[in-house]
Amino acid sequence: MRIKEEFKGLGYFWLPSARNRALPGILSISDGGNIELEALGLFDDGEIFLNDELRPIGRIVGHIEDNRLVTLDDCYYKTGTMNFGGISKSLIHVGIAFTGVQYDESTLPLFNTLTFSIDGIDEWVGISGISFEPHFEESTATISYQRPEDISINLDNGMRLLITFHWTPPGAPIIREARISQKTHFKLVSEDPRELSDFTFVAHKIITFLCFATDQTVSLDSMSATSHDLCQDIGQGQTRTIPINIYFSSRPYSADEPKIQQHNMLFGFGKIQSDVEKKIKNWIKAYKKTDPAFDLYFSVTTRGQTYLNEKFLTLARGLEAYHKRKFDEGFVPLDQRIKCIIEPFKEIIGNEENRRNLICKIMNTRNDLTHSNLDSISQTAEDRDLWTLYLKTELIFQLLLLWSIGFSLEDINSIVANCGQLQWKLNQQL
Repeated sequence: MRIKEEFKGLGYFWLPSARNRALPGILSISDGGNIELEALGLFDDGEIFLNDELRPIGRIVGHIEDNRLVTLDDCYYKTGTMNFGGISKSLIHVGIAFTGVQYDESTLPLFNTLTFSIDGIDEWVGISGISFEPHFEESTATISYQRPEDISINLDNGMRLLITFHWTPPGAPIIREARISQKTHFKLVSEDPRELSDFTFVAHKIITFLCFATDQTVSLDSMSATSHDLCQDIGQGQTRTIPINIYFSSRPYSADEPKIQQHNMLFGFGKIQSDVEKKIKNWIKAYKKTDPAFDLYFSVTTRGQTYLNEKFLTLARGLEAYHKRKFDEGFVPLDQRIKCIIEPFKEIIGNEENRRNLICKIMNTRNDLTHSNLDSISQTAEDRDLWTLYLKTELIFQLLLLWSIGFSLEDINSIVANCGQLQWKLNQQL
C-alpha cells in the first residue's frame, strides 16, 4: 500500500478488555503499509522477553490526535522491556489499522462498501468533468466542472463495482487561484454486510487487472469502508455512514510510483468501456480457474525478482500451469503446450520458422534451467539471448491474458499495433 505522507498519531492505547490500563504511544504508518505502535509500558504482565521473540497480542484499540478512534488488529510484540523501578517500553507490529472506529474484543468488522484508489487510475480511466475555455481577447476564462456519472458494473458474487469521481472545489473565502481537483476511485458495494477479506479479495483482482492493463506495477494508495450499522447524526433527523480508513501492507507494491503513459498501456478504460462488465467478470473468472498461472505471471512482473534466469523460468512454468488448468489433457510435452498457446496469435508472433525457433528455445532453455543449479548460473542475467527470450515469453503471456478476458484477435492486433511496449518486445530478434 502506498502511503505518500508518513502518518504519525500520538494517543492512548489499550486492550479492549482493559480500558483502565491505557498506555501512551505513537502510531506510525509508513510507505508500503508498514504499521508500528511504540508504547510506554506493556499491555500485559507477561514475562520479560528477548528482542527477537515475537509474541502475539491480538487487538489493540486507542484514541489519537484530532479526536480519532483507532482499532489495531493482528498485533504482536517486536520488542519489549520490563524495567523494575524504571520505564517499560514496547514496539508492536500491527497487521491492519482501522481509523474512525473502536471495535470491542469479539466484534468481527463487517462492511457494506469498500472504496479504494490505485496508482494511475485517473490516467487509465481517462474521464474528467473539468472543462476550460479561454477568451484571450477579453482577458477572461471560464472553468467549469460537471461531475461524471458513476459507472456501475455488476459482479457475479452479488457485489457491484463502481467507478466513482470525487472532486474538491476551490478554497474560500477569497479565491486567488481557480483549482478544481478530481480523483477517480473504485467502490465495491454489497447490500449484505461482508467481512473485509471478501472485499479485498475482489479489490486485489481489480488491482492486478490494472497492473496488466497499464503494463506497470500499480499499488493501492487509499482504502476506506462503510457499514450501514456505523452511522453518525448530522442533525435534522439525518444520519450518514462513518468512513473508516484502512491501512495494511498490500501487494502488488513498488517503492517507486509508476509513470503511467497512454502509449505504453495495453489498453485503457476507453478500449473496454462498451463491454467493461464482461471484461472484468472474465478477468476474475480466468484468475480463479488458472490462479497458479496468474500468480506466477505477477510474481515476475510486479515483485521484482532479481535474476533473469529465474524470471524466465517462472514465466515458462506459468505458461505450463495455464495450459494444464485450461485444457487438463494430462501429460503434454512443453513444446506442444507452447504451440497450442500461441496458435491464435501465430501471425503476430511471426512466420512458421520464427515460431518453431521460438518454441524450441523456450523449451530447451526451460529444461536447461530446471535441471541446473540456479545459484551457479546467476550470471545468465547478463545474457542478451536470454533477455530477448524472456521478453518474447512475457509477450506470449500478455497476448494469452488478453485472449482469456475476451479480446478478439482483431482487438489484440490493434492493441499490439498501438502499444509501444508490445511493439518493442515483438521486434526483438532472437
